[in-house]
Amino acid sequence: MDLGFTMKLDQQQIADFEQDGFLILQNVLSESDRAPIVSEYDALINALGRDRGHADTAWESMSFEQRFTRLITTDPDAYEFLDISLPLSHDLSDSSGFHAGPAVFNLLTHPAILDIAESIVGPEVVSNPVQHTRIKPPERALNAVGQGNSNIAQTGWHQDAAVVLADAEASAILTVWVAMSDATPEMGCMRAIPGSHRWPDLAKHCPGSTGTGEIYIPSPLVSDHQPVDLAVGAGGVVLLHKKTWHGAGPNQTDSIRWSFDLRYQPSGQTTGRTCFPDFLARSTQTPDAVLSNAEHWSERWHNARRDIASGATQAVFNERWETYNTDPMCA
Repeated sequence: MDLGFTMKLDQQQIADFEQDGFLILQNVLSESDRAPIVSEYDALINALGRDRGHADTAWESMSFEQRFTRLITTDPDAYEFLDISLPLSHDLSDSSGFHAGPAVFNLLTHPAILDIAESIVGPEVVSNPVQHTRIKPPERALNAVGQGNSNIAQTGWHQDAAVVLADAEASAILTVWVAMSDATPEMGCMRAIPGSHRWPDLAKHCPGSTGTGEIYIPSPLVSDHQPVDLAVGAGGVVLLHKKTWHGAGPNQTDSIRWSFDLRYQPSGQTTGRTCFPDFLARSTQTPDAVLSNAEHWSERWHNARRDIASGATQAVFNERWETYNTDPMCA
């Protein structure tokens, strides 16, 4: 990656973010910045295709997009091996899938990304473990299971503050959404309701049918507001306040839409998902404590999986919305 490129937000950009609850930044990462991630995922998808019995004589001649789409549309459960977080499951095993490769770590710690995060959360920057990669094939190609997975299909309206434990209510968690491909309205780019982060209370969220991570704001609460499209080009970034109402539509094109959903916060605040590993990504106070080794980062995720699987660590996720299971709005 081009480690010489940095980006600090100016006062107008910060003011726009504080006013709207989101900010679109074009051309943050160059094609050369993104190339190692593409290569890492190309090799990962090849290995998954072979391991899970999808590779045949035609497999090797397919493009990255074709191989990904073939894998995920026939085997949506394989996606957990592409995500950059462990599954939100209390029944994790030592074989539960996730991806913690060096190119992803380099993205998490890219100076331009950290400069942007520092502009909002301050100089002591922690990488929050609530993170995902979202690679979305054409929606029409997905089966019913795939359409219920927000990593590969449309994403319901929600607030990021609602997906973590209530003890993170005071934590200043910033979402940094990184576009690996163009994100247009036709591709199901994010949509947000301007100023919704300034509403005093979290909205009611319904528990999804596919797991803890699939909560959503019921549509009657959204219909009274006018959302805007957060379209951004490949290499761009969208910043989101943790209380901003947002979602993403279906990918109605013939191409994949790929992004990384990263989060950062000031040091010393709870992450809202303490069973997964955070790390200090930048610090002026304790620079020696900054994690700079991709292998050590990967080891932390492997250790977390081992400890949860063995019972040494209790997997505690956000379950505060389960009480709305019988709410008429959530039916």
